[in-house]
Amino acid sequence: MYQVKVEWISARDGGRKAPPPAGRYFAVSRFPEDKEWQNNAWSVVFELTATLMPADKNDSFVSEGSVRFLVENAPHERMKKSSCFDIYEGPKKVAKVFLLSRV
Repeated sequence: MYQVKVEWISARDGGRKAPPPAGRYFAVSRFPEDKEWQNNAWSVVFELTATLMPADKNDSFVSEGSVRFLVENAPHERMKKSSCFDIYEGPKKVAKVFLLSRV
């Protein structure tokens, strides 16, 4: 499990209308090395603890919390070697996730 900062893409830019509430949130991950990721995507589980409101309407929401893969046989080395990855809801990219530290 990793501590994370999640920068949500605004609805204006094709993301969510609002970030999910605090608690458990599921999404599909896409790491930088993933080429045909939709055929081999891995689900991730977040425990979101807080969401910071944007300073102005041009900023994005930022959530804090932790993340892990949904299943044990996932490629855990991807989180070890990457500093960030994107998350999707279906075909729509909704956020960029920054891995801060391992917990």
